[in-house]
Amino acid sequence: MVVLGGDFQMPFYSRSRWGSLVLLGGFCLLFYLVSFTANAWFSLTMPRHQTLQLPIMFALGVGLAFGFSRATIKSAEWKIATLIFVMGTLIFWMLPRSVDWAAFDADFNRIMHVTMVVSGFLCVTALRGASVELRMAFLGMVAAMLLAVGFTLRTFDILLCSAFTISQQQETGLALLLIGGALLVAIVGVFIRSLGIHQANDGL
Repeated sequence: MVVLGGDFQMPFYSRSRWGSLVLLGGFCLLFYLVSFTANAWFSLTMPRHQTLQLPIMFALGVGLAFGFSRATIKSAEWKIATLIFVMGTLIFWMLPRSVDWAAFDADFNRIMHVTMVVSGFLCVTALRGASVELRMAFLGMVAAMLLAVGFTLRTFDILLCSAFTISQQQETGLALLLIGGALLVAIVGVFIRSLGIHQANDGL
């Protein structure tokens, strides 16, 4: 078990030595396929780059964190600081200038890949054991960011990312609007459900 300042704990092996090796091997294989083998295909259009490759890298980090089921950030202060870092990372890779650099430069694009994997991993470790209010606030901010970026990309007739076309930009905006809207609906559903549970408990 690794303990960092009493605030972060992560075991070297989540279940068994072989299980962890399989997990890490699968992670490395998927990372290589997405970041190297298929990178040119993902970078060819904006929807592939922003709504497929970027989320896949984030999901790889999430999956890695679930493999280490006891990895967690313990203190509330570090949870909030970590989630701010994750949110900042997501915003940075939605900026038109960042998107252009990533599309034109494969090495810079791989910086995006690494930071998204790290963000996915840290997101799970920060939300693990967090209050419902903190989880909903963070997911609400992510949904708002996706909706804002999606609306901008969808409605602007000005080419914001020179690496792609306006039609690809607007298609990406529509995808982000749908993703952000679905996330917002899910948050509202969870809120209503938790409110009903609290009312039922108060009635008892």
